[in-house]
Amino acid sequence: METDKQGVLLEVPEQPPAPAAPPAEGGRQRRPKLKAIDRDQGVLRMVVVEELVGPDHKVRAIWDLTGQFDLSALLGKVKSQEGEAGCSAWNPRLLLSIWLYAYSEQVTSARKVAAMMEYEPGLMWLAGIEQVGYHTLSDFRSQHLEELKKWLAELLGLLSKEGYVQLETVMHDGTKIRTQGGVDQFRRERTLERETARAWEMVEELEREREKEETSSARREAARQRAARERMERMKQAAAELQKIRAAKESAQECDQVRVCLSEPEARMMKHGDNAIAPSYNVQISTDAEHKIVVGVHLTQSSSDSGSLPAAMEEVRETAGHYPKQVVVDGGFTNQQSIEQMSQIEVEMYGSLVEPEVRQAAAMKAAGIDPAFGPAAFLLDQESRTLRCPAGKSLPYVRQSRKREDTYHQYQASGSDCGGCPFQKRCCPKHPEQGRLVSLRQTENAHVAAFRAKMKTPEAQQIYKQRGAVAEFPNGWIKEKLGIRKFRLRGLRKATTEAFWGVLTYDVMQWIRLSWRPQRAALVPA
Repeated sequence: METDKQGVLLEVPEQPPAPAAPPAEGGRQRRPKLKAIDRDQGVLRMVVVEELVGPDHKVRAIWDLTGQFDLSALLGKVKSQEGEAGCSAWNPRLLLSIWLYAYSEQVTSARKVAAMMEYEPGLMWLAGIEQVGYHTLSDFRSQHLEELKKWLAELLGLLSKEGYVQLETVMHDGTKIRTQGGVDQFRRERTLERETARAWEMVEELEREREKEETSSARREAARQRAARERMERMKQAAAELQKIRAAKESAQECDQVRVCLSEPEARMMKHGDNAIAPSYNVQISTDAEHKIVVGVHLTQSSSDSGSLPAAMEEVRETAGHYPKQVVVDGGFTNQQSIEQMSQIEVEMYGSLVEPEVRQAAAMKAAGIDPAFGPAAFLLDQESRTLRCPAGKSLPYVRQSRKREDTYHQYQASGSDCGGCPFQKRCCPKHPEQGRLVSLRQTENAHVAAFRAKMKTPEAQQIYKQRGAVAEFPNGWIKEKLGIRKFRLRGLRKATTEAFWGVLTYDVMQWIRLSWRPQRAALVPA
């Protein structure tokens, strides 16, 4: 214990014992002499900006590449002109380079990018140790979808000249990416009407306050009015999306169950690879098979891939200049509509097409029907247009239906016949009171039959085997290496913009690997 100057006892913490020092010559103890660490000091240090990154750093490649892009449209929008009053504007080439570099470093937040510009060498080199505000970065990232499409086309043109994009064979696949909207934000029409009424009340209340001049801060008032307007716009958009979803439903019961996301109306609930169900967009990506360069991307609101292929090929034509010679897809895209449309635009299509017998067996298993009581067990009478079941009962023709690429004639037994049948538990185990429904497949569509025959050849099978390694590679890269597992921007158009940022960054990284670094290595003397 010790005392201070007034005699108050002070408790002094125990000091850790000093490390034992080796005895010196003559028996004298010596202590090691260590450098002190002073973290309270301020240091002025000279920084040579050009030496912040090495000659082979990817940020130099990005800067070289953006210098080859056409930025005239953005430069034409700059209001500040030389010789006139006003602040200088940031170079669009710099903002483009910053975002490409940030995405390559898995940084997708404008605030984080702005903060990193104070210490991250690549960003410091790009901006010459200047600071770009996060508002400027955020606006640039979200407002230039058409320019992003043009820059992607220009990059593909460069890669095509060097032989890295040939459009001989394109592998296509879709991947789901989550949105900012939450699962708990999905509401039915009745709740939407209540939220819309509240939004109107908020707008009217703000108008009354503005007329009475009761607001204490003009800035705060402007923010409140902007929030009210944005909320009102979301409610209107949610109502429109609700009607769009309802239009696709068949029954009134399905329409009553329709929900829409209030915070992001254009998002849809989709199932992901980890079996999670979340508000998402379906990102469709087309990849050139030769060097795994992405040549097309677009977003859909459908969790199914079945109708996405024609739009994907149009995107490839718009971005790369023409259709590919071949396209390879998985079973989600392979259907009669896609087969026929690919034939019309003269694109050779390869994909997996499940045999009807396999689908039929799966459907029977789900219904609990014994395989011995499949459609083959029912005898067709062409004259009376009826089927005779194993128990001798008659099933009259009821309707014609289409499932995927096939047409079916359907026959249905009466509930009284199935209810008292000795084969009921094996033939009609679920809902026997409705009667057994049997579907007989008719003649297959000519395009589908030709496609099925083609896919049985060894050549087609060999081409299809290459699909997974190529088509799924950019999907994994964009999610894992670029960190785009959840869109930061709200709405279908802005999410499409962010998807283009990811695809453009991915292709830039491939350009660095295939072209920029080999060219630099060739210039270095051996």
